[in-house]
Amino acid sequence: MSDSEYNVRRSYVDIIHTAYENVAVVPADPIPDHIKRGQYEISGVVKTGDDERTRGTVDAAPLRIDGSRGNWDEIEELWLVGELTDDEFEDHFIDDVIVEDIGEGTDGWEFPGASYSGSGTREAVEPPTAARRSRS
Repeated sequence: MSDSEYNVRRSYVDIIHTAYENVAVVPADPIPDHIKRGQYEISGVVKTGDDERTRGTVDAAPLRIDGSRGNWDEIEELWLVGELTDDEFEDHFIDDVIVEDIGEGTDGWEFPGASYSGSGTREAVEPPTAARRSRS
């Protein structure tokens, strides 16, 4: 469109540009049910209140979370509109999935240095990187 060899009316440039952008964006699929119903294990440093301990070692079981008891609505809503950041996901996973399954803990949950695994894949509990993907 910017090549001088092609004579494109100025009024058409924005229309064509918008059309190409609209074709390139694909809305995200809903979060699959097997992710929302997954069983998750959190290993590493887990903290609630003053209680901080390493989980998922030979001496201590991982923190086990039943995803089916969680409320995934806000996570999915943010995911579908492309606004689910790592921080948003972590906050909602703690508040809407972990707390729904096992409760608040002493004073909320923190996971400094923890790793996650689930019945699906590691991607199952890590925030998706983009709710909208460009076609390749």
